[in-house]
Amino acid sequence: MARRPPTPPPNGPALLAHTMAMLEEVPVGLLLLDAELRPLWFNNEAARACAVWNHGERRAAALRVRSAFRVPGPLLDACHALLATGASTQPAVVSDHARGLHARIRRHTPGAGLPPAFHLQLDYRRPRGDRHRPLSPGAVALLARLSEREREVAMRVREGLRTTEIAAELRRSPLTIKTQLAAIFAKLDVRGRTRVAALLSR
Repeated sequence: MARRPPTPPPNGPALLAHTMAMLEEVPVGLLLLDAELRPLWFNNEAARACAVWNHGERRAAALRVRSAFRVPGPLLDACHALLATGASTQPAVVSDHARGLHARIRRHTPGAGLPPAFHLQLDYRRPRGDRHRPLSPGAVALLARLSEREREVAMRVREGLRTTEIAAELRRSPLTIKTQLAAIFAKLDVRGRTRVAALLSR
């Protein structure tokens, strides 16, 4: 039986399109700024985090966060500070603990005379319990199996919220939360919320 030749790797534009689609599903906000601090690309998680940073949680919930996107002032200030330090490779960390917002900013210089850019990782979770402990790579991989709305529920399970509290915080019905919990249990192959919290806290 003849073996099929290997599939050639996608070309530049196709690879870029596939990569961007894949990064949309990452359960972490990703934002790329050019040397002039203009947004080059961001995913939905980053748009949501920036909306909360700029407008607060209640108003952000009513916005179409992608169309209303604006880089928050504290993040721009941190980028300016990184520019002023020149070749520093240490990332800057900016936090708004009261609202559970965190950003890790790295200045990246690709070399060969190309201008620098800024890579930002944004995290938005309500401040609860172990809020300040970062997610492990394993927990991020598990969250990647879930939809965006399921991730919101799973993170609140990790932080110890009850179904009624999750429903009130996310402005959904308790029945919707129970349905989403059932989907989370199936996708993560677990029996209950205690196991979800344990897996995401490793």
